[in-house]
Amino acid sequence: MMAIFGAILPRFVLLAAWSNDQSYWASLFGLPVWFLGGFLFFPWTTIIYGFAQANGMSLLNWIFVGAALMIDLGTWGIGAFATRKQVSSYSGT
Repeated sequence: MMAIFGAILPRFVLLAAWSNDQSYWASLFGLPVWFLGGFLFFPWTTIIYGFAQANGMSLLNWIFVGAALMIDLGTWGIGAFATRKQVSSYSGT
């Protein structure tokens, strides 16, 4: 259930938001490669930044973007931690 929430849901929201207003997302990121990178690697950060940028980036908005970045990094970290036994060069317990 957490895999669905952490991996599929934010990408679905990004896809729905992009399909509803492609010009906003294109003007927000400039090059499509930035949006694609956010879609693939940092979906929560991309969502929160896209929604917060419309109102201007205040300190509270940057805090939300930072929290979303921590969620994205946590998703990557949990995956690495879960597969630590399968990595042959890992010397920990």
